[in-house]
Amino acid sequence: MKIIIHKKYYDIVKETFPQIEFYTEIDQCPQADALIGEPSEFTTEKLEKLPNLRWIQSFRAGYDNLDLEYMKKRNITFCNGRDIYSVPIAEDVVCKILMHNTNALIFLKNQREHKWDPYQKRIEFEGQTVGIIGTGSIATEIAKRLQGFGVKIIGYKRTPVATIPYFDEVHSGKKGLEYLMSNSDYVIVTVDLNKETYHMINKDNLKLMKETASIINIARGSIINQEDLKEALKNKKISYAGLDVFEVEPLPEDDELWDMENVYITPHASGIVKNNKERIARMVISNIQRFIDNEKLANVVI
Repeated sequence: MKIIIHKKYYDIVKETFPQIEFYTEIDQCPQADALIGEPSEFTTEKLEKLPNLRWIQSFRAGYDNLDLEYMKKRNITFCNGRDIYSVPIAEDVVCKILMHNTNALIFLKNQREHKWDPYQKRIEFEGQTVGIIGTGSIATEIAKRLQGFGVKIIGYKRTPVATIPYFDEVHSGKKGLEYLMSNSDYVIVTVDLNKETYHMINKDNLKLMKETASIINIARGSIINQEDLKEALKNKKISYAGLDVFEVEPLPEDDELWDMENVYITPHASGIVKNNKERIARMVISNIQRFIDNEKLANVVI
């Protein structure tokens, strides 16, 4: 068996599976059975060089920029990095909520200006309603952490379901999304980007939100119509946005989002922590063993 793997994990897997031939570059092994690494390595052009390929393992959760139809036609199993980033992203979401809820952005600005102003416009987080669009592993970790704050947690799932752990309510369909948008004090976007979710948040449902409500996006930038969001923020139709992802990345230097006082920006970094390398290594080792044993792989997308 021959496997191409990102050089960062070469030594780990080589020691764990001495019986397998491992390589770090596609050109080193055109006969490879599996390819493990970053999504940038999974272009159609590169996959064409691997006629025997049966399995692709991505380190990342997202796959909206990959040609899954091409992989299907070639009967290649594709697995993503689901669950690897759920905990750090959930922690980041809590931070983005509290940055707004505790007036941290205002106090940081005052600190830079050496200004003493006990800003009083604050409503405690307890008793507020949080709507989470998507109910996957990231959403679950978010809901789990928010329960301790004494908030109500509403979930949105495209297919109807009765209950989901850590959620007080779960809604679906167009009316379900509208209910979540209009009743939440914080709307958190966690769904995958696809044809159905592209610009699913736009002026039509942003206008349903309370003027005091906020939106947080840690999923993909194009799930929200960014121009519609800017208008809502500029016109104070919503209170705040905590954004880790954008329609164009890196966010252009001249984009007005940078200078909005009611926006907190992070550079697509919500899931980046040192612990990830160990988690990825465990996932890769486990799936390689399943591949060897001809067992069902974990995190199969197609």
